[in-house]
Amino acid sequence: MTGPLVSVDTLYITLTDELPAFLSQSLLQCKSLPTLPSVALKVLDIARSSSSTLSDYAKAIEHDPALTLRLIALANSAYYTRSAPPIQTCIEAMQRLGINATLPVILGFSLFQEAPNRHQAWQRTITAALVARYLAEQLCPDESGSVFTQALLQDIGILALQAAYPEEADRLYTDTSLSHAEITQAEQRCFGCDHTLVGAWLASKWGMSNHAAMAIRQSHESFLVSDKALLCLRLSGPIADAWLSNNPASQLAALLYQLKTVSYADTLQLDEVLYNVQHQANLIANVMNMNTPIEVDSTALLAEAHQLLFQHTLTLGSQLEAQKQALISLRYPNDNTSPKERIRRDASLDAKRSGLVRKHKK
Repeated sequence: MTGPLVSVDTLYITLTDELPAFLSQSLLQCKSLPTLPSVALKVLDIARSSSSTLSDYAKAIEHDPALTLRLIALANSAYYTRSAPPIQTCIEAMQRLGINATLPVILGFSLFQEAPNRHQAWQRTITAALVARYLAEQLCPDESGSVFTQALLQDIGILALQAAYPEEADRLYTDTSLSHAEITQAEQRCFGCDHTLVGAWLASKWGMSNHAAMAIRQSHESFLVSDKALLCLRLSGPIADAWLSNNPASQLAALLYQLKTVSYADTLQLDEVLYNVQHQANLIANVMNMNTPIEVDSTALLAEAHQLLFQHTLTLGSQLEAQKQALISLRYPNDNTSPKERIRRDASLDAKRSGLVRKHKK
């Protein structure tokens, strides 16, 4: 998006106009539409700054006594305490849980407690957010906090669609055979738009910044983008899908193939990203009382993905060569010249036709 940013109210109106009329009407009339308490919004705003401290978070969270007690209880749970002494303050709880666990807990209790299939949806959300943070720490460390929160919220539109159209959403989102990309296509057919537009609209309705709302709107688009923070966000979902799939190596190989066109993608240390995601996802799964992800050797997984990509590249090369030979045979059916000589001759003719070969003066 280029040009000056419009006001939040103007953006909200613009996004409302972009929604199909029947959908915007249903969302506006929906009494169970997801909401974020002011404390959660304040925490998300704090997370956008790379200079935020634990004290900043604690001061915001302490305005909600119930949420503060919940965080302290989690930090004192058996998973975290072991032989450590119990803690009594919000900042101590955050020190023990860490930011990566605290933010998902806050949003999880605010948004996902009553959501259908919350474990599946929340596991993808957390994994994508962790991926986004670790990618951003490599490519744009100053923006890692804001990228993390944007990735946490990139699929909130699904919650709004589930609230407004529970029956349709139940059929759509319980089909585990659909990939995330296929889900967005199905949403287009069913609702006339996908959940990224609905999510941006919802974020704007909550009063979140234009930047955050538009990041959600653009979160599922092409990897061909110069903005490194936006690339981290767009990569986070597909990497999370691959990580959580039954065949992660194959999906990662397909992702690596797409990344060949991204100029600075070779600087990414995906093995380091996946290693950190594994560790943090285990912690958060225990905190949120969710299924713990299957242990995966990230180094071995990436090695297998690169091997699959290499095999795929060889197969493509063989197919292209076979097609080239078939075209040559069709062009010269009675020519006994060797294939290499035909290629040289065709290349020479093409050069002459294009004017690249200088004609000698007589």
